[in-house]
Amino acid sequence: MTVVVALLGLILLVVVHELGHMLVAKAMGVHVPEFGIGFGPAIFKKKFGKTVYSFRIILLGGFAKMEGMEGMASVEEETGERGPNAYPSKPAWRRAAIIFAGPFANLLAAVVIFFGVYMAGAPTGITTTVEEVVPDSLAAELQLRPGDRIVSAYGEPVGEWSEFQEIMAGRRIGDPVDLVVERGGRDLELSGELGADPTNPERAIVGIQPAATTAAGPIEAFVEAVGRTIQVIGLFGWFVGQLVTGGIDFFDSVSSPIGVVSVSSTVASQGLLSFANLLAFISLNLAVFNLLPILPLDGGHLFFIAAEKVIGRPVRPETIGKVAAFGLALILMLFVFATYADVSKIVEGQPFIPEQPERRP
Repeated sequence: MTVVVALLGLILLVVVHELGHMLVAKAMGVHVPEFGIGFGPAIFKKKFGKTVYSFRIILLGGFAKMEGMEGMASVEEETGERGPNAYPSKPAWRRAAIIFAGPFANLLAAVVIFFGVYMAGAPTGITTTVEEVVPDSLAAELQLRPGDRIVSAYGEPVGEWSEFQEIMAGRRIGDPVDLVVERGGRDLELSGELGADPTNPERAIVGIQPAATTAAGPIEAFVEAVGRTIQVIGLFGWFVGQLVTGGIDFFDSVSSPIGVVSVSSTVASQGLLSFANLLAFISLNLAVFNLLPILPLDGGHLFFIAAEKVIGRPVRPETIGKVAAFGLALILMLFVFATYADVSKIVEGQPFIPEQPERRP
């Protein structure tokens, strides 16, 4: 059942992308003969206004077919039609707006999803306040209690949980620990020796589970959603940079639809908020990936629209066709490689999601 939910979630994100293209195309005066969900033979068609809405037998993705464009939205080619409602007849800025609308729709979808997640009570941050004490740990030995707040460690002030983690990083079992903890308005000086993690005897921990903060209302939830969106986009840029420079392993870092569905299914089984977070992350990845300047991606179309403005005339269709063929071959190679990597992980029993340690030092 979770696999079905994961597939529907991914289909929804692609539909949102194509819906962005269609809505802006109509707003810019371009006729959209058909908006379809899926590919292959149609199993349902219904015309509303001037557009036919269809469901196809293979419910993977979708398309917004525009007058003057041939094929699905992902492999558009100009047909040469120059009617007043045709895409090619529109000014460059209108065509650019239509193309950019797809990735922008995914970006907006991510913000809306993150907003809903934060409004539902998802953590917006981690504090230095103790929420839970691990039994038989140093924290238990020092009699720390839920509600205590760590003020300093080894004489260094601690304002955020990440600062406490940095201070404790690299400490070993048996190392001395000096803490100042606020309790009931009073500062308590505590000291002891680091103990072992009950679940990992080789790992040293203090034994504290920190408390999380949540959004106080819609405004804070919206600010957090926008901030999270910007953060994820930055992480994607860092990821691409690391791939190019060899900072991370390409084989372990790319994933095909097999891996995405598998991960989505696993996360869906963990609860609605976790699955929504993942969908927002995937939506942003779709947005940024589609903006790469490679045909037939949206970024490739935007690149040639910009080139048209620079040279003062449209780029020759033959040139666009050759670049598009190269780009399509490149994307297909990436798809095949990612599929091979995912199948290899399945055969070797490797997880798609590496195990992450709990957030307690």
